Amino acid sequence: MAFSHTLFSVLLLLLLPFFTSCRNDLKDIARLQIPDTIAGQFITNGELYYSEWGRTKVRIESPVINNYETVDDYAEMPDGFHAEFLDENMEVESTITAEYGIVLKKDNIMRARRNVVVLSLKDNEQLNTEDLIWDMNAKKIYTDEFVKLTSADKILFGDGFEADENFENRSIKKLRGEILVKKDED
Repeated sequence: MAFSHTLFSVLLLLLLPFFTSCRNDLKDIARLQIPDTIAGQFITNGELYYSEWGRTKVRIESPVINNYETVDDYAEMPDGFHAEFLDENMEVESTITAEYGIVLKKDNIMRARRNVVVLSLKDNEQLNTEDLIWDMNAKKIYTDEFVKLTSADKILFGDGFEADENFENRSIKKLRGEILVKKDED
């Protein structure tokens, strides 16, 4: 009987930590419910399409797209992107490239950062800036940062820019300077 009593005491001492550690600390539970910053989807060499009334308007290519399905619900393109804006005939009318991009899905806003270049293929014009916002609801692209707009006959500099998403009806805010470009006569 002494042996079984001793065996029971030893087993109880060995199993006691298991029974006492099965407590749920409310702080630990709360910590587990905080949304983390790990992407819900990780896409390599991905494409995003934006359409309106069944017609594709924008195609975006990126080497990496991270989708975060948190309260903010956004997609990040940390390695840059190339976006093509299409006309009604599915022809590319303008492009945007940048070294970083983020799409805030619930706000329908895309932000391009670092070495942002907008090309209007129709007008043969180029916009350079470091930060550009595309508001899909308002169908506008804009920035309050320094911009350089290059066309065939001049280069304009300013602080701020706004245009339609197809790069029409554009204006430079706080115009800093204008350089006229002389065309070579052949």
